[in-house]
Amino acid sequence: MAAIRIAPTDALSPSVLRDLRAMLDAAFADAAGDAAFTDDDWQHAIGGVHVWLSDGDRVVSHASLVERTMVCAGTRLGAGYVEAVATLAARRREGHGTTVVRRVGELIRERYPVGVLSTGAHPFYERLGWERWRGPTFVSAAHGLERTPDDDGGIMILCTPHTPVLDLDEAIVCDWRRGDVW
Repeated sequence: MAAIRIAPTDALSPSVLRDLRAMLDAAFADAAGDAAFTDDDWQHAIGGVHVWLSDGDRVVSHASLVERTMVCAGTRLGAGYVEAVATLAARRREGHGTTVVRRVGELIRERYPVGVLSTGAHPFYERLGWERWRGPTFVSAAHGLERTPDDDGGIMILCTPHTPVLDLDEAIVCDWRRGDVW
């Protein structure tokens, strides 16, 4: 039976971090076996809190929660941003992804005014209480706001008891980071 574990990155041993990265590399690999989980993706996933399921010594599912600054419909918010959600192919459709994302949602509700993530798997997150952001997306870059139209329609938020009233048709802006900004 799989056991859920939660720990901040800085509390994890090098071997646990290697196991998490290896699982993410395997879970995100495409049909040809080429890595789709990059070093930038890994950097985005560390520095916050990891939630993962292990079955014995093997990591089978993972999600991480990192703090980012968002401007949602003109309101600047510290957000719990969800990264590196994955389950090993052989263990999918067993509820493991749902388990880790539910637990991440609980952490967001405890710690942040809003949760944010970028995905193409809208139905999965919608059934867990996430809503699609309908407005345009931007990144706050060194030279000012920059449109990220490829991310329009892919951003979702999780409201918490501390979420101010937000118009989901207005703009959402993330802070800049290396690699995929969203």
